[in-house]
Amino acid sequence: MYKAKASRVRVERFNEIGAVNTKIRTLIGGEDGALSTSLHEIIVGKGGSTAMHRHDWEHQLFVEEGRGRIETVEGKIALAPGDVVLVGAGEDHRFVQSGKEPLRFLVVTPL
Repeated sequence: MYKAKASRVRVERFNEIGAVNTKIRTLIGGEDGALSTSLHEIIVGKGGSTAMHRHDWEHQLFVEEGRGRIETVEGKIALAPGDVVLVGAGEDHRFVQSGKEPLRFLVVTPL
C-alpha cells in the first residue's frame, strides 16, 4: 500500500523534445511500489503543448481542470474538466492548452 498527498509530490519539467511550457508530476510510479502502471499529472501551462508523439501502449486520461485539445492526424478533440479519454496504442497525438487556466490531466501509463 502506498499513499501520499499529491500537492507534496515534486513537479518537474516535462522533458519531451518539442514540449512547450509543460510539467509532469509522477504521483505513483515504480519507486512507490507500482508493478505495472504509473499515475502522472500533466500540467500544460498558458500557450503550452506537448510534441506530436505516439506510444506502443494505450493510455487513459482524466481532465482535472482547464481547457485544451488533443490534436491527432484525424483532427482536433476539445478537452474540458471531467472528460475522460482513451488514446490507443500507435495513435499520433499531442495536447494543447487553451483558455485562461493551465490544462491539468491525470494519465495512467505502463512502467
